[in-house]
Amino acid sequence: MTHLRLFICFVILMHYVTADAQTITLTSLLNEMSDRDTLARYPLPVYASLQVSSYNRESVVKDGPGWFADSDGIGFMRTEKKSGKTEWVVMEHDGPGAITKMWAPYFYYGGLDDLEGPVINIYLDGEDTPAISENYFRLITGRGSVPPPFAAITARAGNSYLPIPFAKSCKVTFSSKPFYHIINYRAYPQGTAVKTFSKAQLMQALPLMDEVSAKLHAVYPLLKGERVENSGKIEAGESLKLTVNKSGAVNSLEIILDPDEVKQHPELLRSVVLVAEFDDEQTMWAPLGDFFGSANALNPFQTATRTVRSNGQMICTWLMPFRSNAAVYLKNLSNLPVQINHFAITVIDYSWNNRSMHFHANWRSDDVQPGNVFSDWNFIDIKGKGVLVGDAWTVLNPDYGWWGEGDEKIYVDEAWNKKFPTHFGTGTEDYYGWAGGENPSKDDRFSHPFLSNIEVGSATPGRRDVRGFNISTRIRALDAIPFNSRLVFDIEASPGTQIRNPWNFLGYSAVVFWYGFPGAVSNRPALPNEVKKPVMSLKQLDDRAKEISRAK
Repeated sequence: MTHLRLFICFVILMHYVTADAQTITLTSLLNEMSDRDTLARYPLPVYASLQVSSYNRESVVKDGPGWFADSDGIGFMRTEKKSGKTEWVVMEHDGPGAITKMWAPYFYYGGLDDLEGPVINIYLDGEDTPAISENYFRLITGRGSVPPPFAAITARAGNSYLPIPFAKSCKVTFSSKPFYHIINYRAYPQGTAVKTFSKAQLMQALPLMDEVSAKLHAVYPLLKGERVENSGKIEAGESLKLTVNKSGAVNSLEIILDPDEVKQHPELLRSVVLVAEFDDEQTMWAPLGDFFGSANALNPFQTATRTVRSNGQMICTWLMPFRSNAAVYLKNLSNLPVQINHFAITVIDYSWNNRSMHFHANWRSDDVQPGNVFSDWNFIDIKGKGVLVGDAWTVLNPDYGWWGEGDEKIYVDEAWNKKFPTHFGTGTEDYYGWAGGENPSKDDRFSHPFLSNIEVGSATPGRRDVRGFNISTRIRALDAIPFNSRLVFDIEASPGTQIRNPWNFLGYSAVVFWYGFPGAVSNRPALPNEVKKPVMSLKQLDDRAKEISRAK
């Protein structure tokens, strides 16, 4: 009887494993890109989110010699000969997986004499013939075999989000010595069923890609849900609250401010705080402006998850599940009343299971860093289990020149103890999907579903000037980063070469978006006293710089 019971249990277990398991295909990954429910559940099959890049290989161990080395466009794995020609290997992985994102600048690739760039060869499952072999710049800018918006131009760079699954292995090579490049990919456990990508599949998937694109560009989600709303004036120290006392998921969040009031009192964007509690656990606490890439003013942009319009409208469409109750509110921590013309959430039915997670948003407040001290500026340190899905960085630059040489360094689980990141990038603007090469201007602002260069300095359009606020955001879907016990996210505080003196200050603040199982915590608590302070200003940094330079 014992053996019979064990056999029955085994049959039942195999039924659930088979039911949950699916073959990873180009089609399944495309559907996942726009499926917000999938992102709110811990992945199944589980995967490791990995990255290869051209970071300077002088960086070997955290805080060791060369840790902040520049020249991040020189790294690659090795060279090899194929049909008598040299190929530069930039990525190699054994086992099932999928490429999820590729980035590179399309200027002076390998030097000013080479503006055309290399051919990229993507070999799958050990085949001698590449599944993709074409000009890299054309591929990642939407002028090759991958149509926009799955490959598109940003500012002097291109990003391809076409998923490229493989069952056994993947090797990526370039036809000439590589310059700056970043490739993100998933590594699935051995035994995961994956259908390997082919160009024929891509052609068959074009109608589906149109559907996915429409979802990614939609301001409002298709499932409307039950609306909970309020409006009115919030007095100083008071809150405007929306509550739900049943299971479900917030499907969208919409706030409309009075744009004239914001223009007159932009400090309200910092002192009005967006808070959310799900199942009696506070998981969101961030200034409203910072959450929406608008710490300094209403900055219009649109991504797959957040939209801001100049009329004061702010919309968020990250799915926010809960088992029994939810409270979303705006708290006014200023000394002035603030008018909220509209505050609403839509709530849809949601089936909570053992992979469901709560949505988090955490803010690190204004921090001023001198230009002569290189450091890893910490966005967040999370302990628990969850998935990193996005962030936004605000940089106040008092100089007219470049500010962002710093590489991202993201440590997943045991990587922190090993003192080397799971993701090691090539520069701040590279992480956010665009490129330097020349001093940016307001003409370099852009919005794509997963990337936005929200604000660039304070200059008039057409002038190369980055003095002022510079704000970028990144949204993660297929390149989301699961973690089991810990995630540490740093970006180097590394200013441009012309502002590396003790009196060259840069101001930083950041918001991180992630999902976590109940009990996951971070080092970014609520900071009510910080939001009452004025937002950092150019005058503040200029005055501080004058004091230091006089002392020198």
